[in-house]
Amino acid sequence: MNDTDLAAAPWLRLNKAQWTLKLSTSHSANFELQWNGETRYVGEMAVMNNGQPIAMHCANWRFRHKLDRLEQWCQIDHAETLSININYHFVNDALVIEYLARNAVPTRLDIRHTIQHLPQSSDVPPAACSLSASAWQHHRNGLPSEFLAKTQKTDLFREAFSAKQWIILDKL
Repeated sequence: MNDTDLAAAPWLRLNKAQWTLKLSTSHSANFELQWNGETRYVGEMAVMNNGQPIAMHCANWRFRHKLDRLEQWCQIDHAETLSININYHFVNDALVIEYLARNAVPTRLDIRHTIQHLPQSSDVPPAACSLSASAWQHHRNGLPSEFLAKTQKTDLFREAFSAKQWIILDKL
């Protein structure tokens, strides 16, 4: 598969050393992060608009596998068309997930994965298995609508959401 092919496989994989990110094309709101073939983390996407969850089960996700990243995107109808793009890639000792969304109406979007660490019996010591939230940081960038009150020109307004989330891989 080259870097512009759309994926039709049931799973997309991205590898770095012993780590493998598995992204399901049939359950596109979920991912698995494996170390040496054992699932260590699972993530489930959560999309919120003005504090209310948006159901993503109807979204028609598309996928692309590039040399160093996996990409998924969709458009859903939620009052107006909401476009979401997610990129997964490894940087140094972390899996980085980048989110970008656009909406034609002012909203308060929030997109992230709820991530669970699945401890293995081989993990030593057992107390190290309970990772703090700092192991999968989330950073939300500012929203254009935060500045909406300062301008009179809103006819071409498009909300943009941008955030990053990451899992530090050496924190096993």
